[in-house]
Amino acid sequence: MKDFTVVLIRHGQSSANVSHMLSGCMDVPLTENGIRELESLRKEVDYPQDGIFFSSPLQRCIDTFHILFPGRTPVIRDSFHEIDFRSLEGWILSTPEEISAYFESWVHDEGYLDEETFSEVSERGSRAILDMVEECSAKGLSTATVVMHSGIMRASLVRLFSMEREEFLRMTVPNGLGVVIRFSDGKPASWTWLERRG
Repeated sequence: MKDFTVVLIRHGQSSANVSHMLSGCMDVPLTENGIRELESLRKEVDYPQDGIFFSSPLQRCIDTFHILFPGRTPVIRDSFHEIDFRSLEGWILSTPEEISAYFESWVHDEGYLDEETFSEVSERGSRAILDMVEECSAKGLSTATVVMHSGIMRASLVRLFSMEREEFLRMTVPNGLGVVIRFSDGKPASWTWLERRG
């Protein structure tokens, strides 16, 4: 199997990002500021121009995709959706302390109610990425781009590269940016941040 590159891109700023809401699998819209920022990023970031393109099924990702990649149509993959917060969907974490306390428990599978655990999310996300690489490589492709969410992106990265779970808490993925993962022989070899030029 030849080398393969996966580019993971976080959706633009959503209304839930602004209000610190656990939106997870809820469909929340991009903000006007988020749309403007994506339009600016399209001119400042070397986004992939070839290969195959995927998206989470949630509208904020699909809308982000069409702003960053006008004229293209993504393959929708349900497995790339965000953390399923279930009974906590719509819950607002109003302070930085509340946000930290929640996710510090969550990364150790100590959820508050019935939400999808870190272990479940990291397994789902990493498996979806590995399956995508295998599927696309079998078709002779060498690049895939996915518009997805920060939570599943970070959890997948931790699992793919056997990091300590606390790395999830230390990572920051700005809206519209993400990571570039290099695979060799079907296995993750290295990763870097996807950033603005310069």
